[in-house]
This record gives sequence, C-alpha cells and structure tokens, in this order.
Amino acid sequence: MPSRIEAMRDEGGFTADLADLMREWLDAKDWVHGQTSGSTGTPKQLKLSKKAMAESAARTCAFLGLNEGDTSYLCMPVKYVGGKMMVVRAMTQGLDLIWNTPSLTPMKGLREPPVFTAMTPMQATAALADPDERELLKGTRHILLGGSGVSPTLAAAVADFPNAVWSTYGMTETVSHIALRRLSGEKAAESYMPLPGVTVSLAENGALTIDAPGIAAGRLV
Repeated sequence: MPSRIEAMRDEGGFTADLADLMREWLDAKDWVHGQTSGSTGTPKQLKLSKKAMAESAARTCAFLGLNEGDTSYLCMPVKYVGGKMMVVRAMTQGLDLIWNTPSLTPMKGLREPPVFTAMTPMQATAALADPDERELLKGTRHILLGGSGVSPTLAAAVADFPNAVWSTYGMTETVSHIALRRLSGEKAAESYMPLPGVTVSLAENGALTIDAPGIAAGRLV
C-alpha cells in the first residue's frame, strides 16, 4: 500500500473514481474492470488480471529504478489502464501517491517535482507552455508519455531535458506499456526497448508479435 496519499485538486468526482478503483483492487476478485480507449477500434470492456497488473508494475518500477517512498503523481483518468496502473504501482510497490484531477494543467498546484509521473502527450504539450509547469516537468525524474503518439514537435521540445522522458508502447491488453523509448538527454533513442521478460518479433505477414509472459494472456499479434 502507498505510505502516503495526498490530493491536490478534486473536481468532477475524481476522488470517487479513485476510491472505487482502490476498493476493487482490494476485493476478493482476481481482476478489475478495464476499458480500451478506442484509439485502434471500437472501445471494449475487459477484465484485467490483478496478477498481470502487479507484475507489470514491478517490471516498470525495476526498469526505472523506483523505490518504496518515491513520489508517484497521478494526473490521468483512472477509467483507462494508464491511470489504473499509476495507482497499482503505488499500491504494490509502496510509492507515495499524489493525485490531481486530470486536466490540461497537469502540474498545477504542485510545490515540488514528483519522482515519477505519467501523462498524455496533450497534457505534456500544454504543461510545457506554462513556465512554472515546465520547470516542474524538468525536475521530475521520470515522465511516461502514453495514450497517443508523441509528435516530433513534442519529442524535440523535451530533447534537452535533464531528466528521463519516455514515450511508451503498449495497450490495454498488455496492462500498460511493454516497451519504452527515451526521448531526452544523451541516452535518447530512436527505437523502443522492451521491458525485461518481453520479446517482440515479426509474424510472417509482417505484423508485430508480442510475448510478455506474466503480463499478456498468450502471444499477441
């Protein structure tokens, strides 16, 4: 469980959504409700395995070097897997969870940068336009960008950041990302690096094939 939970803003019932997710995570079922965003087709309702979500959380935190007590900042809706996984990482890895009602001013109200956050490219683009939010972003050790593609303009805007800004690749069926591409600093890359334990290959028809034991239910094509 998180050692600390702190709220910045509560608008539009976000507290209730967060509380519902926490209760669902702690109940006796071995899954939580999930919903795809519809970015690649008609939105679908899914049952997301708690075991797979916990495994994904552990792999992400290990890859990024996050430790118990580090601050994790939630500013995404918990309706979709990106927001859900921010909560699950805090609950399973002991991160301090700070949350703010999702908006296009994602860092507003923060007094100091968190260690870790995730947001959409649209949120990041809006935050970069505000000097105070931009400085908070630059001070955040790890930023995950997901939910849609990162534009070349946004990638260029964070290229000189001293911290680690990551573009993510994944889907609801893989309970968040299975690969990361660093956008900032000397370690910036053009390609994505699969998380430990994840392998990718090409099928005979050229489709991407993902093997993510413990995270995805079988091979995904």
